[in-house]
Amino acid sequence: MLYIKGRNIDKNVKILKNAAKIAFTWAENNAVQFDDLKSELIHFERHKIILKQMIILLNNMIIKSKTCVQWLKVWLNRKLNFKVHVQTKITTVTKTLHSLFKLMNNEWELNVKSEKQLYLTYITSISNYDVEIWWNNQKSYLVKFYKLQNAALQKILSAFQTSLINAMQIEVEISSVKMQLNQKCKNYAIWIVELLKKHSIRKKTFISYSS
Repeated sequence: MLYIKGRNIDKNVKILKNAAKIAFTWAENNAVQFDDLKSELIHFERHKIILKQMIILLNNMIIKSKTCVQWLKVWLNRKLNFKVHVQTKITTVTKTLHSLFKLMNNEWELNVKSEKQLYLTYITSISNYDVEIWWNNQKSYLVKFYKLQNAALQKILSAFQTSLINAMQIEVEISSVKMQLNQKCKNYAIWIVELLKKHSIRKKTFISYSS
């Protein structure tokens, strides 16, 4: 993936073509073959009009612009607001949670401790993965994750839907969703601070993390 900053679309497309030429030349010299079907193009911009510029590779493969692409298991849309990524994550967590509910309903009669462990292992590991990238106290995203955790707590404790959320969290000893997300970000910040100053990640973070 190649990210180019700037509003001059024609210039950016030209840069992409030159980058593709360099990549194909390197591949030819090193006996490497690219999978054209995995090549993707996206224009990152905040305008309402969707850009549809495309590029043509040296092998005449046409790469059309997309509104959303997946890179390293993260969904990126053209405005970089991570709405598609969060919604995809919510869908995955919901499906997994329903499968977990079926397991809780079987004849094994799992206790609260076992059901809690299953929830932490299979649900929070999905919902809290890569939150350091997109989490910035967005209330609209937070509400969706709260609903999923509340449903899980009610199932684990066999509680009513009107049960107090804070009371259920204390009973099961599971922190709130907001605390979990903030803690993940804090842990990542601590990890960055412990890196060498010349590390590429350390160089690209805010100055407040480097002091």
